[in-house]
Amino acid sequence: MLAPSAFPNLQQLLRLSFSEPVLWLAGGTQDNIQIAWVSVTLKDMRPGDLLLLAAGQVTSDALSAARGGGAAAVLIIGPEAPPPDLPPDPLPVVFLKSLYELRDAQQALLTILVNQRAALMERGVRVHTQLSQLAAQGEGLESLAAAMSDLSSRGILVQDKRLVVLAHQPSPTLAGIWDDILVQLCEPDSLPEVLRDRKAAGRQAVIVTQTLPGGLARQIATISVGEVARGYLSQVGMEGELDALDQLVIEQGAMVCAVEMARAKAVREAEKRLKGDLLTALLQDDLSPRDAGLWVLAMGLDLEHAHVALRFAWDAAAPPSRRRLETLVNGEATRRGLKMIVNSMGSEVACICEVSTANNRPNTAIEFAEAVSSQGVQENQHIPIRCGIGRPALELSDWRQSFRQAGQALELARRFGEMKPLFYPDLSVYRLLLQIEPSPELSAFQEEILGGLLAHDNAEDLIRTLEAYFEHNGNLSQTAQALYIHRNTLMYRMSRIGSITGLNLEDPRARLAVQLALNIYRMMGSKRA
Repeated sequence: MLAPSAFPNLQQLLRLSFSEPVLWLAGGTQDNIQIAWVSVTLKDMRPGDLLLLAAGQVTSDALSAARGGGAAAVLIIGPEAPPPDLPPDPLPVVFLKSLYELRDAQQALLTILVNQRAALMERGVRVHTQLSQLAAQGEGLESLAAAMSDLSSRGILVQDKRLVVLAHQPSPTLAGIWDDILVQLCEPDSLPEVLRDRKAAGRQAVIVTQTLPGGLARQIATISVGEVARGYLSQVGMEGELDALDQLVIEQGAMVCAVEMARAKAVREAEKRLKGDLLTALLQDDLSPRDAGLWVLAMGLDLEHAHVALRFAWDAAAPPSRRRLETLVNGEATRRGLKMIVNSMGSEVACICEVSTANNRPNTAIEFAEAVSSQGVQENQHIPIRCGIGRPALELSDWRQSFRQAGQALELARRFGEMKPLFYPDLSVYRLLLQIEPSPELSAFQEEILGGLLAHDNAEDLIRTLEAYFEHNGNLSQTAQALYIHRNTLMYRMSRIGSITGLNLEDPRARLAVQLALNIYRMMGSKRA
């Protein structure tokens, strides 16, 4: 709150006394005009007073008399502004479009002058009531931001805990540069240090005034829910311009935004539970086709589109919480505007994502999964997120198959340490190997073909040489380059491999057997590791 010594100031006095904006007609917009008292007649006016005139009383003689009597400023009140032919005069003249009676306006102004603290408290109650009514009507954060901007004539920005913009409203003076301001205030470094500990900031309800480039300043307050900062509310104006009314607006606005964000979160949680229940019921085949279709439509999905299953999981002995993973998935889905159902299942987070039927490869879902994995690495550099993606399902009855395929792709992503999401059709021969993996014949076949190499002292180099050889379609020069060895060294290794295995890699059937054995080794060896 501004210190009492900063009062009275004409601009602040007008902003705190009236909700309506004022129009400066003459004398500029100086912010150092001090007001001693408020008078409604020339007879009662003393030097330093603010003189109130009804719009119909405004004449050149009246303004000259006010100047001659030492008035600090003149406030004209009425439904219409006086004619714009006011004589040039250094006397500040301000117009308030209102039906206020002069005596009522005088009382409002004197209340601020005489008892600033009580007046500020009363104005704070009015601001809170106005914003609370909007929230109660379900108008949302955008309407709250617009109302706060109207009240304060400042730019308003509402952000979540990661500084993602939830709502914003520029002031008329900042409209031309508002996009640049938003970009700047979404940078992590823009958040004041004292607010970065969300628990500490949430408990203290901190409001910080911060200087911004370009002669700007902002007041930023935490939006606290359960004594934790769940977001931030900012007011932006010119440096040195923010005053007691701005303080009121941001204080009350942060409280109302907290209620609105808590309500929205409760609604989202309820929707997520419903969608999770639906997904579980569909995958367990607990619903009739008719009921399943009605539920899907009620959840906002379109059965005319294809849908693809995705399954995510942390890959670490001591991973972050599943709740954190679910938050990452939901946050990225919201940012991309995707239609999907998300539900936690054991240690995994499962999704059904709506995709286009125009392409068998669900690029939208793949790019979404890549973004989730990337976000996870940014937050937890040593703990990757693995993801498997099933085939797009054109029918509701095919969702279960896509879900199983996503699980198989996820399992291979774990075994191979694959950082990017694995799309089931890209798994090639591994799709077949997974189906027969419990069979002892797989291990026996691997041992028959590769057993000698695996028992060799130089097993790792020999296996890697074989893999590189097949990756480059048997081209010796390319294989040597990939392994960073001389071609003669490669020729020696290939000769040793032939001697150890007894296989002739010129024989197509032998090459197929070795490639299949290498795939089994990669799949089962990774699992044993």
